Amino acid sequence: MKRFLLYLLLVIEGGTTLAQDKFTISGYLTDSRNGEKLIGATIMTPENQKGTVTNQYGFFSLTLPPGNYHFSCRYIGYYPQSITIPLFGDTIITVELETNLTIDEVEVIGRKVNQTLNQLSTLSYGTIDLAQLKKAPVILGEQDLLKGLQYLPGVKQGRENTAAFHVRGGSNDQNLILLDGAPVYNVNHMFGFFSVFNNDALNHVAFYKAGIPARYGGRLASVLDISMKEGNLKQKGGIISISPISGRLTYETPIVKDKSSLIISGRRTWLDIPLRLLLKLQESDQNYGYFFYDLNAKLNWKINDKNRIYLSSYNGKDEQFFRSVEDDMRTRFNYNWGNLTSVLRWNTILSQKIFANVSFYYSQYKLDEQTITSTELSRSIFLSQSKMKDVSIKTDIDYYLLPDYKIKFGGSLSSQLFYPGFSHSKTTEGQITFNDQERNKLKNVRIYAENQVTLGAVSFNAGLAVSGSKTGTKTYIQIEPRLALSYQVTPDLSLYTSYGQFSQNLHLLSNSSLGLPTDLWVASTEHTKPQTGNQYALGLKKEITTVYSFAAEMYYKSMNNLIRFDEGAIFLSTKRMNWEDNILIGKGKSYGIEFDLRKNTGRLSGSFSYTLAWSKRQFDQLNRGRWFNYKYDRRHDLSVLCEYKLKSNRSTRSRSLNVGFTLQSGNKLSLPEVEHEALVPFHMDYAFRPEDRDEFSTVSSYANPNQFKMPMFHHLDVAYNIHVKKGKARGYEWNFSLYNIYNRMNPWFYYKSQGTVKQVSVFPFIPSVGFTYRW
Repeated sequence: MKRFLLYLLLVIEGGTTLAQDKFTISGYLTDSRNGEKLIGATIMTPENQKGTVTNQYGFFSLTLPPGNYHFSCRYIGYYPQSITIPLFGDTIITVELETNLTIDEVEVIGRKVNQTLNQLSTLSYGTIDLAQLKKAPVILGEQDLLKGLQYLPGVKQGRENTAAFHVRGGSNDQNLILLDGAPVYNVNHMFGFFSVFNNDALNHVAFYKAGIPARYGGRLASVLDISMKEGNLKQKGGIISISPISGRLTYETPIVKDKSSLIISGRRTWLDIPLRLLLKLQESDQNYGYFFYDLNAKLNWKINDKNRIYLSSYNGKDEQFFRSVEDDMRTRFNYNWGNLTSVLRWNTILSQKIFANVSFYYSQYKLDEQTITSTELSRSIFLSQSKMKDVSIKTDIDYYLLPDYKIKFGGSLSSQLFYPGFSHSKTTEGQITFNDQERNKLKNVRIYAENQVTLGAVSFNAGLAVSGSKTGTKTYIQIEPRLALSYQVTPDLSLYTSYGQFSQNLHLLSNSSLGLPTDLWVASTEHTKPQTGNQYALGLKKEITTVYSFAAEMYYKSMNNLIRFDEGAIFLSTKRMNWEDNILIGKGKSYGIEFDLRKNTGRLSGSFSYTLAWSKRQFDQLNRGRWFNYKYDRRHDLSVLCEYKLKSNRSTRSRSLNVGFTLQSGNKLSLPEVEHEALVPFHMDYAFRPEDRDEFSTVSSYANPNQFKMPMFHHLDVAYNIHVKKGKARGYEWNFSLYNIYNRMNPWFYYKSQGTVKQVSVFPFIPSVGFTYRW
């Protein structure tokens, strides 16, 4: 395969060969402590003001005329490093930068120079500062990446304190979430209250809301690209973290110093342990509880200066269980769901200007429910299962044709298998199976190309992706043009615009915003077409001073072939119904404007953001075919996240006060307007005993979808952080958080009882503490 790639690329390069008086310097920028690649770091030469940025694997390439050059290497939070290299031939180097998180001047320069994607505004694209995220106020001591995202403009949570997020009027299934390049399909633990991502195992997080490059496909709203740590190539080390509900342990070690390494990171809740002990002490005939766990692992092997192999895996699971013994009857119930991902990746430098990444991944989401009841004379088993599998191979190639012109292209081939809802019941009298025929297979091939160009004050990324998917006897072809363009009006003012066309072959069947395990992924079929969408964005960024920056961006998004349950329907409301019998197909649109003001340095730093937005849906069978507000149509959204660094009389100790505030318009929801009695439908009569078939049941009528608006949602959170260094690598951190400090009882959901709408609130004022030790 490597010979084939070399042949293909040399043919391309042959037609555009540069003059022989130029040479290329390429290589990696890494962290001097552990060898981790620095993604988005800059390397520039003041002699001719040429420079480049490391890609998502830490690689860079720069072609220059021969001569002696001084290169300046920079990355936010690290000391800048200058190196002198006589460039009279192609050269491969690795530059190690030393971290220094305490010098503001480094942060200022890094932010000004580190234009990772200068075609995109900071409101379309951004990287998540994991170190800053760990200082933010949290609930129950659990740092959560997806909840940190919800402070960004245009990103809204589902219900209070849930990990599900909605971007610019889209639904949560329209977000592509990648872990080391593999999609994660259920990102929720504890029924949506926490996400599956363990921050201690993460290295880099990139987030796109607009201007999404052509290399990303399969979703309409956003891309969250998460990279795991690679493992320390220099020395052994680890992290222990404890919160009121869980414990985390991360261990890194070189297998062969500077050659190969291993990282293992695990997290588990202990909510079930005290309950188990109590029931055992009481000699109870029952045993029940709930827990979840995550396990991340990654192996990193540097074969030589040009080739590296990575093997990473994630396994996470939630489990709810119940055991009981009553008289002669034994009951055993298990309800569990979880993800499994595995990625094998090969990075290779094919030439000084060509970098290739080839990866193979496997991703699975699975839900199991099992109930076993037995006596001395009988035994019954009920098994319900839903799962999906995704297997893919893909290739991405970076070709640094000129210092100001980079081509990126590649493709993927994937196969997805869906089991939306399989149920099996077995007793001593016989057995029956429901919905076994519901399984569906989707095959997809996708190719793309991007052109990243800088022409003076103008830079752009013009790309095109073409995908073909086959489901059953139907084949869908999608062509997706992408464009992101920026114009540097003055040194401190930039204008941005972007356009993207997107398609999505997957649909999420859900009855709520909780991210429940009963949410099911299904594929497009002969009757249910892929979702499609278009997004336009226009924005600006102004560097007010070296300390303050301001950004604003407008957007408009249209969406087609959206699906939703009919009002009052639930998934597979009868075992004889196909999921397509319960859905409606329609379209949507969203538009708005986002503002973001940031103070980047000093003892007080942070961001203030505001979004004014509209999101609407239209279905021919609902609301007389008229447009209506989407349930997450939150007109106003204001977020504040800031940090104040307290003075300390010791250089080995730092303290900070962090504040987070959120204010949003309330969600919309559908409440039944009329409830009446009706005969049991004929097709459901099997679900009732013969003597009950003529009885009446209650039927709800929903005339106007999302007609009820919840009150304004807001809360103020405060955190006090202490960081103490005990050596070069050792130290510990305390996080004391106060959630909802003024005890605002925000509505979590509403229900209607006897004609009265009633509110349920879940999260009052909650204090918590978290502790982390590093060595």
